Amino acid sequence: SPGRTRTRRERCVPSNGMSAAVILVLAVTFAAAAVHKLRDRQPFVATLDALVPGRAARPLAYAVPAGELLLAGALVAGVLPRLVALLCIAALAVFSLALLRLRDAGRGRAVIPCNCFGAAGDGDPATGLVRNGLLMGLAMAALVWPVDAPLWTLPAADLAGAATVVLGL
Repeated sequence: SPGRTRTRRERCVPSNGMSAAVILVLAVTFAAAAVHKLRDRQPFVATLDALVPGRAARPLAYAVPAGELLLAGALVAGVLPRLVALLCIAALAVFSLALLRLRDAGRGRAVIPCNCFGAAGDGDPATGLVRNGLLMGLAMAALVWPVDAPLWTLPAADLAGAATVVLGL
């Protein structure tokens, strides 16, 4: 109503469009990383060889992108949104630890690329750490302000705004 004062909580809650934009950025990033790793597996296998012992690199070269695709799908579908946001934060934390190991392993030698987005992706682990920090911030926003429905059920105006944000990145 026009004369009603909104509570502090009401003033701090973003619109569905903003929450949808956060979800779309996360989902597109996880999906793009997965597709690039699956299309050009060998660079990612080489990165994993530097990180894990024995023959674990090859199975992980499939498991990591599969997990990324599952996260992307769950984000868009609105399935258990807070749990999925927590899983995104956990995945990004694990990826960041791997990037720190790559950075440390490359000291004094050539930089070991992360190949997070395939061979065409960023080379320096420091770039990936910055990206992961930003994505963790978005995942925390998704945890606090989840979209409790599949994105395709949101009003067209909210989806258009979210898509505009994603395309602008």
